[in-house]
Formats: sequence, C-alpha cells, structure tokens
Amino acid sequence: MAERLGPVLRGLRNEAGLTQEELAHESGVSVSTIRRLETGRAHDHRLGTVNLLADALNASPEDRKRLAATLTDTRQRDAEPHPAQSPTPTPTQPPAPEAAPVERAEPAPARTPVPAPSPIRGELADAAEDLAREVRRRLQREEEQRRVHDPFALPVRWLPAPERLMDHRANVERLVSGVVPAVTHTDAASDASPDLGGDLRGVADYYRSIRSGRLVILGRAGAGKSVLTMRLALDLLEPPGCPERVPVVFSLGSWDPTTTALRDWMVDLLLRDHPHLAGRVRSGVTLAAALVQADVILPVLDGFDEIAEGLRIQALQELNAELLPMVVTSRHAEFAEAAEAARSPLVLAAAIELADLTVDHVVDYLPRTARPAADRASGSPPLWHDVSKELRALETPAAVTLAAVLSTPLMVTLARTMYSDGPQRDPRELLDAERFPTAHALEEHLLAGFVPALYRPRPAERRTEAGARRRARRNWDAERAQRWLGYLAHHMGSGERDQQDLAWWRIGETLPLVLRILAVTFASAGCVALPEWLFGLATSTSGIG
Repeated sequence: MAERLGPVLRGLRNEAGLTQEELAHESGVSVSTIRRLETGRAHDHRLGTVNLLADALNASPEDRKRLAATLTDTRQRDAEPHPAQSPTPTPTQPPAPEAAPVERAEPAPARTPVPAPSPIRGELADAAEDLAREVRRRLQREEEQRRVHDPFALPVRWLPAPERLMDHRANVERLVSGVVPAVTHTDAASDASPDLGGDLRGVADYYRSIRSGRLVILGRAGAGKSVLTMRLALDLLEPPGCPERVPVVFSLGSWDPTTTALRDWMVDLLLRDHPHLAGRVRSGVTLAAALVQADVILPVLDGFDEIAEGLRIQALQELNAELLPMVVTSRHAEFAEAAEAARSPLVLAAAIELADLTVDHVVDYLPRTARPAADRASGSPPLWHDVSKELRALETPAAVTLAAVLSTPLMVTLARTMYSDGPQRDPRELLDAERFPTAHALEEHLLAGFVPALYRPRPAERRTEAGARRRARRNWDAERAQRWLGYLAHHMGSGERDQQDLAWWRIGETLPLVLRILAVTFASAGCVALPEWLFGLATSTSGIG
C-alpha cells in the first residue's frame, strides 16, 4: 500500500491545489502523517484516516474507489505469507494475533464554502503577476530602508486578541450549524504564556490557517503593526510568481466610506500607485478594476485608527458588508470603540494583538546594532554595555522607566538611530533620572532626535522614465522638516482635543483672524473685478471691430 497509496494521495492533493499543510488543516490529520503516507514511510494506515483525507480533498466517487482499492489490495497481499516464511506455524509458535480493528474517525466537519477568486488568464493574469512582482519589490525596498533585518528583525510577538474583538471561532472556521470547532493551542494562549502565540516569522502560516481569510492585527502605537503587515505580505508572495491573491497594502486613513465604496477606493489607489493597471480589458474596465472585481487582490488595510473618528463606525460596517478576505490593522482602543458602537467586530475575522518587547529582547538587539569598529577605535567598553547591565538588573527607577519606554519596536528603533547610528552620542544619558524623570520625557527625547536622523542629507536617486514625468520632490533638510512638522503638530493638537487626521481645508483655521479676513476680502474683490474686466475687454474689442 505504501507504494500505491502515496502516489494516488499525492496526485489528488496536487489536483486540489493544496499543500500538505493546507490539507492537514482541512482534514484534521497531522502534517507528519500526510508526509509519511505520501512518501511510503507509514505502515499503520487506517481507513478512517484515508476517509478524512478524501473528504478534505472533495474526492469524487471514482477517486474514493481508487483509494479503497489500494487498501483492499494491500490487505490481501499482507494476508499472504512471505515466501521466506513458513506457511503453517509450528505447535510451539503462538497463534497469530487477530488484526486490530480499524479506527473509524469522525467525518470532517461540514463547512460553508469559501468563495475562490475568479479564474483569470491572458492579459489579466499577466497584470496580476506584474503587480505581485512590483509589490514584492516595493516591500523589500521598504524593509531595507527601515533596516528591519539589520542586524536582525526585532521579535514582534503576538497573542490572540480578546474574544469581544473577534468573531466566533465557528464563524471564522466557516462551520455549519451544530458543529463545535476544535480547540487549538492559540485558543488558550490569551490565558497562558506569550510563547503560545506567535512571532514575525509565523504570522503568514497563522493567516493561511484562517479559513475565512480575514484577520485583524491590533497593537498600541509603535508596537510593530506596519512591520508585521509588510512581512505578512512578503511571505504570502512566496514563492515568486502569480499567487492566488496578491496582497496589497492600502493606508486606510485616506478612505471616506460615506463617499466611496471600498472596492472603488481600492481601484483608485491601485491606479495611483501602479499606473500600468490603467490599461483596459475587453469589457472596458481598467486592469485595476478587473483585478478587484475578480477578488485577485488581498487588501491589507493598514491603520483603521487613522480613519476620521466620526467615520470609523460606518467604515467597520462597510468592511462587514464585504466578505472578501482581508487583513486590517489598528490600534486597540480605536478598534474596540468602533466595534462596541457598531455592536460587531470585523465579521468572520480572527484577531491577534501585538505584545510588548521584553528586556531580554532589547539587551540582545541594541548591542548588536553598534559595530565593534567604533569601540575598538575609542578604547572604551561596548556602547550599550552599561545600559544593558542596568536593564538586566532593573534595580533603579531610571532603569525601570527606560525598560518601559523600550518595550515597543518604534522606541527601540529610535534609540538605535540616535546612539548606534549617530556619532558621539552616549546612551548612558538615557539613565539620567533628573533629565528624564518620566517615561514621557524619555519618549519626547527619542522622538526629537529621530527627525534629524531621518532627514540627513542623502544623494538623490536616479529616477526611472516613469518617475521622471513626476514632479521632483523637494530636498528637505532637518531644520525645515522640524519646523513644518511642528507647525502641523501644533495645528492637530489645538482645540478641545487632539486630532489624528489632518484636513487640508482646515489648515487655514490656524491663521490669525485678521489674515483670514484680508484673504477673504482680496479673494472676493478679485471675483468681482475679474468679470468686469473681462466684460470691458470684450466690449472694447467688439467696438474696435
């Protein structure tokens, strides 16, 4: 059977387009068992196991007969004595034991079918493959610019979010009525140690296990949501080629659900960021619209909390009206507030929440960002030696405060930018309790040093032919960037409460009243004078004629 069942099972799995991991998830049979069956290393085959695999593969009656035939033929061959063995046992030999009864496993749970993307071919398939290649290139470039893997990626960890922020497990698994979902190790992770969750490397595998294809990623500011979504999209794009769905990261802050439908908004952004999708198919719509209509795009919607506060409830309702697979990221508080007001989280969606970094993560990462050459040149101990020692001990209030601040990837990155990358800066000043008495003071210090490092002079890149047609970007220096960012921050922080959204038409409200009156006066005078001047010009011209 090992020689016959393996090829049959592997062929059926390939025809179904499933990996061994996906088949394991669908059938409930472990990956190791499937691997042994396909390679012929298993010798304890059971009919119940084969039935589970057949159900998960939606095997036809003919295919089930083929599987049953492999079992029957094998048992007949196993029942025959081997030529090298005696056909009849001697009286001193014990009687052969009876064959163990075949375990009959429960049938696979019935699930609601998950709509698959519409089949695409020709020009549309080429456009999808080009889009996947371009998305991969941009995300890899962004990872390089953020230095995510230099020297290694911070261990962004996640745990299952609270139950009130995700749909019922049975709904996420698309089970029909009356079927109880199996308990997995992630179900119990919210009450257990962080090790039962996952990290940056395993988020794609976790997403693939979600039958509905809908996931919410929650976390506080700077927790690493953007980095996690980049890694998720890149992992879903492996291996290179045309995936079933192309993950595209969209920034939700620009979406107004009261004026634009979700799919139309996605089409607009695809056309803006990928102009080659403006070509049209036979039906007359653009390639971008055709890809969205065919559900070939997997929207990775980053920044639900960046949607205007008054629009979040309607935005969540619009997302719930679209049952297509998607990934949504948000800060915890904003998403929880919208879900409570809408009386529903994202339907059919699982939810995970990013955990804080530990002291061990910080003291392992920061010293490796300071290269040894600088330490050897100065003859001093390693740059982060004293800070790491204080963080490990946590015996002083300053060390406790610093550990609390460096609990997010954002703050760790800022510390690395200021001290490991910046010349002649001593990180021991972070332990100065008089200068930084609170966590807020430390955070402000790290944020203040980020803009000069970000806007340091760099050589201009050679633009491509497509980029040459765009207006050249201004070369902002650090001082000018800080001045304008401070102006915008002051505007957003003014009023009754802070704002997270910047509307260009409201920037004028920050001008003094006198200047606004003068601006309105001059604009009104111009509107009145221009028609009179045009009328006079037309009259004089006709009189001359």
